[in-house]
Amino acid sequence: MKRFLEVCAGIDAGKREIAVSIVSGTAQEEPTCLTKSFGTTVPALQECLKWLLENNCPTVVIESTGSYWIPIWNVMTEGVAVIVVNAEHVKARRGEKTDPADSRRLAERLRVGDIRGSYVPKASIMELRDLTRRRKKVLGQSNSERNRIQKLLEQGNVKIGNIVSDVFGVSGQQILKTLLNNLSATPEQMAALAKGKLRNKQAAIEEALRGHRLDEHLRWMISHCLSNLVFLEGQLRELDERIQQKLKPFEREYSLLQTIPGVGPETAAVIIAETGGNMAQFPTERNLTSWAGVCPGNNRSAGKQKNGRIKKANRWLLAALVQAGWGAVRKKGSIFKKRFYRQAQHRGRCKAVIATARALLEVVWHVLSRMTPYREAPNEEMEKREHSKKVLHHLRKLRQLGITIDGIEIPEPSKREAALPPVVQTTKLGALGIHAR
Repeated sequence: MKRFLEVCAGIDAGKREIAVSIVSGTAQEEPTCLTKSFGTTVPALQECLKWLLENNCPTVVIESTGSYWIPIWNVMTEGVAVIVVNAEHVKARRGEKTDPADSRRLAERLRVGDIRGSYVPKASIMELRDLTRRRKKVLGQSNSERNRIQKLLEQGNVKIGNIVSDVFGVSGQQILKTLLNNLSATPEQMAALAKGKLRNKQAAIEEALRGHRLDEHLRWMISHCLSNLVFLEGQLRELDERIQQKLKPFEREYSLLQTIPGVGPETAAVIIAETGGNMAQFPTERNLTSWAGVCPGNNRSAGKQKNGRIKKANRWLLAALVQAGWGAVRKKGSIFKKRFYRQAQHRGRCKAVIATARALLEVVWHVLSRMTPYREAPNEEMEKREHSKKVLHHLRKLRQLGITIDGIEIPEPSKREAALPPVVQTTKLGALGIHAR
C-alpha cells in the first residue's frame, strides 16, 4: 500500500512567482484545498514556509523546472520535507494547464502516494557537479578555438595540418609562432624547427609552407584566437585543481573507479559528481542504468515491440560513459573489446558502444557497492566462456535445421535459466561446462 498523507502541498515553480496548494482531509472525505501565490525572493519564500507550517503541512512536492526549483528547495528544506519530481512524470494535459491547477494536481498525487521523487545530491556533490560540467564546457570552447585556428590557417594557404597530426604540439607551436612573429622566416627555417619523428617530414613541411598567403588580418585573427586559447587552458588548470580539492572526501571511490578499463581521472570525477559516489539510492545496477539512460527503452504495445532507443536522461554522464566505452574497447585483451566487436557485427558501432557504456556503468555499480577494485576474469575462464558460447550457437543453428545431435552434455541450468522455457534453457548462454563426450 502506498502511503496516504492527510496534509500535503504542491508547488508550481516559476521565475517570478510560485503557486502553492495545500490539500488536507482524511481518506473518507473530500479534501479541502487552499491555494496562494508567493514571490520567489527569500523573504517571500520564508513567508510561504511560515504559511505551510501554520497549516501543519509537513511535506511538499515541487517540479524540477529548470533551475527555478533550487531557490525554493534552499528555503523550504529548513522546515518541511521537500520532494522533487521530474516535470515529464506529472505533465498536465494540453488545454488544462494553469499554475494553481498544476500545484493542486501535484498535491493530490502526493496525497495518494502517486509521486516518484528524483535524486537530489547533497551540497558537496552539487558543487563537484558544477565544476565537472563547467570543465566540460570550457574544454569544448578550447576545442572550438583550436578548430578556428585550423580554419584560419587553411584560409592563408598554410597546409601544415596535412603533415603535422597535432598543430598545437611542440613542433607545431614553434612553427606557428614563427609564422606569426617572424615575417622574414623561410620555409626551410621553419621546417628545421620540427622535432622528433617530424624531422623525417621536413621536405613535406617546406612544401606545405611555401607560398602561403598569411596577411596581416589573418595573423591578427590567429593571435587573437591563441590568446583566448591560452586563457581557456589556464581556466582548465584552475578547474582541475578545484575538482581535486572537492574529490578529497571521495579518494577511495576515485581510485577504485580508475581500476575499470577505459575510466580515467576525468571520467571518474564525472561519475562521482553525477551519481554521488554512493550506490545506496540505486537498489540494483538496472536502476542505475535506467536512471542514466543507457539501457533500451520500453516501447511495447498490442504485443508488438517498437523502437527501443535509449531515453533522454543525464547527458553529462552519458558522454563520459561513451568516452570511457571507446577507451575500454581499445584496451588489448579487454572483455569489453570482445563484446563490442561481437555486437557491432549485428547492431552497428553506435549501438555497440552504448551497450559497452551500459556494461561499464553496471561494473561501476558493483565496484562502488562492494568497494572493491575491478578484476577481470582470467584468460582461461574467458576462453572457456567463448568456447561454450560457440558450442551453444552451433547447437541452436543445428536444431533450427532439424538436426538432432546426441552425445552433448549440458549441465543443470542456473536459477535464472530455470525460470525460462525449456527451449530457451537449452540455447541460453551461460552453461560454462558444456563439452562433447
